[in-house]
Amino acid sequence: MWKCKHCNKDFDFNITSEKANHSRWCESNPKRTDTANLKKAQQKRVESKLGKLKDFSVNCHNCNTQFDVTEREKQFPSKDKYFCSTSCANTEGGKAKAQRDEDLGLMKYRTLAKRHHEEKCIVCGFEHIVEAHHVDESHGNNTKENMVFLCPNHHQMFHSRFKSKIEPYIEEYIRNKWGFSSPG
Repeated sequence: MWKCKHCNKDFDFNITSEKANHSRWCESNPKRTDTANLKKAQQKRVESKLGKLKDFSVNCHNCNTQFDVTEREKQFPSKDKYFCSTSCANTEGGKAKAQRDEDLGLMKYRTLAKRHHEEKCIVCGFEHIVEAHHVDESHGNNTKENMVFLCPNHHQMFHSRFKSKIEPYIEEYIRNKWGFSSPG
Protein backbone atom coordinates (compact mmCIF):
# COMPACT_ATOMS: atom_id res chain seq x y z
CA MET A 1 0.00 0.00 0.00
CA TRP A 2 1.02 3.55 -0.63
CA LYS A 3 -0.21 6.68 1.18
CA CYS A 4 -0.47 10.02 -0.65
CA LYS A 5 1.30 12.82 1.21
CA HIS A 6 -1.35 15.36 0.08
CA CYS A 7 -4.69 13.64 0.66
CA ASN A 8 -3.53 10.87 3.09
CA LYS A 9 -5.52 8.22 1.17
CA ASP A 10 -4.19 4.71 0.73
CA PHE A 11 -3.61 3.38 -2.78
CA ASP A 12 -2.61 0.04 -4.21
CA PHE A 13 -0.07 1.41 -6.72
CA ASN A 14 2.76 -0.92 -7.68
CA ILE A 15 4.30 1.21 -10.41
CA THR A 16 6.30 4.31 -9.52
CA SER A 17 4.82 6.36 -12.36
CA GLU A 18 1.29 5.76 -11.02
CA LYS A 19 2.38 7.13 -7.63
CA ALA A 20 4.04 10.13 -9.26
CA ASN A 21 0.99 10.88 -11.44
CA HIS A 22 -1.38 10.76 -8.50
CA SER A 23 0.91 12.87 -6.36
CA ARG A 24 1.34 15.47 -9.12
CA TRP A 25 -2.40 15.72 -9.91
CA CYS A 26 -3.86 15.06 -6.48
CA GLU A 27 -6.79 17.37 -5.64
CA SER A 28 -5.05 18.32 -2.37
CA ASN A 29 -1.67 19.17 -3.96
CA PRO A 30 -1.18 22.96 -3.58
CA LYS A 31 1.16 23.01 -6.63
CA ARG A 32 -1.29 21.11 -8.86
CA THR A 33 -1.98 24.09 -11.12
CA ASP A 34 1.59 25.42 -11.03
CA THR A 35 2.73 24.69 -14.59
CA ALA A 36 5.33 27.46 -14.68
CA ASN A 37 7.94 25.33 -12.91
CA LEU A 38 7.12 22.38 -15.14
CA LYS A 39 7.58 24.56 -18.25
CA LYS A 40 10.89 25.90 -16.93
CA ALA A 41 12.16 22.38 -16.34
CA GLN A 42 11.10 21.31 -19.84
CA GLN A 43 12.76 24.39 -21.35
CA LYS A 44 15.98 23.63 -19.47
CA ARG A 45 16.03 20.02 -20.76
CA VAL A 46 15.44 21.12 -24.36
CA GLU A 47 18.14 23.81 -24.18
CA SER A 48 20.69 21.41 -22.70
CA LYS A 49 19.99 18.87 -25.45
CA LEU A 50 19.47 21.12 -28.52
CA GLY A 51 20.88 24.50 -27.51
CA LYS A 52 19.21 27.90 -27.16
CA LEU A 53 17.17 29.56 -29.89
CA LYS A 54 19.31 31.81 -32.04
CA ASP A 55 18.90 33.82 -35.25
CA PHE A 56 20.96 32.71 -38.26
CA SER A 57 21.31 34.46 -41.63
CA VAL A 58 20.65 32.23 -44.64
CA ASN A 59 20.12 32.73 -48.38
CA CYS A 60 16.98 31.66 -50.23
CA HIS A 61 17.77 28.67 -52.43
CA ASN A 62 15.53 30.04 -55.20
CA CYS A 63 16.04 33.84 -55.33
CA ASN A 64 19.22 34.15 -53.22
CA THR A 65 17.62 36.76 -50.91
CA GLN A 66 19.24 36.88 -47.48
CA PHE A 67 16.92 36.46 -44.49
CA ASP A 68 17.03 35.33 -40.85
CA VAL A 69 15.77 32.06 -39.40
CA THR A 70 15.43 31.18 -35.73
CA GLU A 71 16.69 27.73 -34.85
CA ARG A 72 18.31 25.81 -32.02
CA GLU A 73 22.11 26.20 -31.93
CA LYS A 74 22.87 22.47 -32.11
CA GLN A 75 20.33 21.85 -34.88
CA PHE A 76 21.40 24.54 -37.35
CA PRO A 77 21.30 24.00 -40.27
CA SER A 78 18.26 21.77 -39.99
CA LYS A 79 17.49 21.90 -43.73
CA ASP A 80 19.50 21.48 -46.91
CA LYS A 81 17.66 24.37 -48.58
CA TYR A 82 16.02 27.44 -47.08
CA PHE A 83 13.33 29.49 -48.84
CA CYS A 84 12.35 33.07 -48.05
CA SER A 85 8.67 32.49 -48.85
CA THR A 86 6.14 29.84 -49.75
CA SER A 87 6.17 31.22 -53.26
CA CYS A 88 9.91 30.58 -53.64
CA ALA A 89 9.54 27.08 -52.16
CA ASN A 90 6.68 26.28 -54.54
CA THR A 91 8.68 27.60 -57.47
CA GLU A 92 11.53 25.23 -56.63
CA GLY A 93 9.22 22.23 -56.40
CA GLY A 94 7.26 23.48 -59.38
CA LYS A 95 10.39 23.55 -61.55
CA ALA A 96 11.18 19.94 -60.73
CA LYS A 97 7.58 18.85 -61.36
CA ALA A 98 7.41 20.80 -64.61
CA GLN A 99 10.63 19.19 -65.83
CA ARG A 100 9.30 15.72 -64.94
CA ASP A 101 5.99 16.49 -66.69
CA GLU A 102 7.81 17.76 -69.77
CA ASP A 103 10.06 14.68 -69.85
CA LEU A 104 7.02 12.38 -69.55
CA GLY A 105 4.98 14.35 -72.11
CA LEU A 106 2.35 15.29 -69.51
CA MET A 107 2.71 19.06 -69.79
CA LYS A 108 -0.19 21.01 -71.28
CA TYR A 109 0.63 22.26 -74.76
CA ARG A 110 0.09 25.93 -73.89
CA THR A 111 2.48 25.68 -70.93
CA LEU A 112 5.03 23.95 -73.14
CA ALA A 113 4.67 26.69 -75.76
CA LYS A 114 5.19 29.38 -73.08
CA ARG A 115 8.45 27.69 -72.05
CA HIS A 116 9.97 27.88 -75.50
CA HIS A 117 8.31 30.83 -77.24
CA GLU A 118 7.69 34.46 -76.43
CA GLU A 119 4.01 35.00 -75.71
CA LYS A 120 3.16 37.25 -78.65
CA CYS A 121 1.69 36.79 -82.09
CA ILE A 122 4.43 35.86 -84.57
CA VAL A 123 2.56 37.76 -87.31
CA CYS A 124 1.66 41.12 -85.74
CA GLY A 125 3.44 41.09 -82.34
CA PHE A 126 0.20 41.47 -80.33
CA GLU A 127 0.84 40.20 -76.76
CA HIS A 128 -2.32 40.77 -74.72
CA ILE A 129 -4.32 37.78 -75.95
CA VAL A 130 -2.55 34.96 -77.76
CA GLU A 131 -3.35 31.36 -78.55
CA ALA A 132 -1.01 28.40 -78.90
CA HIS A 133 -1.23 27.03 -82.43
CA HIS A 134 -0.13 23.57 -83.60
CA VAL A 135 1.79 24.15 -86.83
CA ASP A 136 0.97 20.73 -88.29
CA GLU A 137 -2.62 21.06 -86.94
CA SER A 138 -2.20 17.82 -84.97
CA HIS A 139 -3.13 18.30 -81.31
CA GLY A 140 -1.29 15.09 -80.48
CA ASN A 141 2.03 16.60 -81.55
CA ASN A 142 2.97 18.86 -78.65
CA THR A 143 6.65 19.28 -79.43
CA LYS A 144 8.15 22.73 -78.97
CA GLU A 145 8.95 22.87 -82.69
CA ASN A 146 5.27 22.33 -83.53
CA MET A 147 4.00 25.24 -81.40
CA VAL A 148 3.71 28.96 -82.17
CA PHE A 149 1.69 31.80 -80.69
CA LEU A 150 -0.89 33.65 -82.77
CA CYS A 151 -3.36 36.36 -81.80
CA PRO A 152 -7.03 35.29 -82.11
CA ASN A 153 -7.42 37.10 -85.46
CA HIS A 154 -4.41 35.48 -87.11
CA HIS A 155 -5.21 32.10 -85.57
CA GLN A 156 -8.71 32.27 -87.03
CA MET A 157 -7.27 33.38 -90.37
CA PHE A 158 -4.99 30.32 -90.40
CA HIS A 159 -8.04 28.05 -89.93
CA SER A 160 -9.98 29.77 -92.72
CA ARG A 161 -9.61 30.43 -96.44
CA PHE A 162 -6.86 32.97 -95.57
CA LYS A 163 -4.43 30.26 -94.41
CA SER A 164 -2.00 31.10 -97.23
CA LYS A 165 -1.55 34.64 -95.84
CA ILE A 166 -0.39 33.31 -92.42
CA GLU A 167 1.72 30.31 -93.49
CA PRO A 168 4.75 32.37 -94.67
CA TYR A 169 5.05 34.00 -91.23
CA ILE A 170 4.98 30.60 -89.53
CA GLU A 171 7.56 29.21 -91.98
CA GLU A 172 9.89 32.15 -91.39
CA TYR A 173 9.51 31.99 -87.60
CA ILE A 174 10.30 28.26 -87.50
CA ARG A 175 13.27 28.66 -89.86
CA ASN A 176 14.70 31.48 -87.68
CA LYS A 177 13.94 29.76 -84.37
CA TRP A 178 14.81 26.11 -85.13
CA GLY A 179 16.77 26.28 -88.38
CA PHE A 180 14.48 24.10 -90.52
CA SER A 181 11.15 24.22 -92.37
CA SER A 182 7.85 23.73 -90.56
CA PRO A 183 6.62 20.18 -89.99
CA GLY A 184 3.22 21.12 -91.46
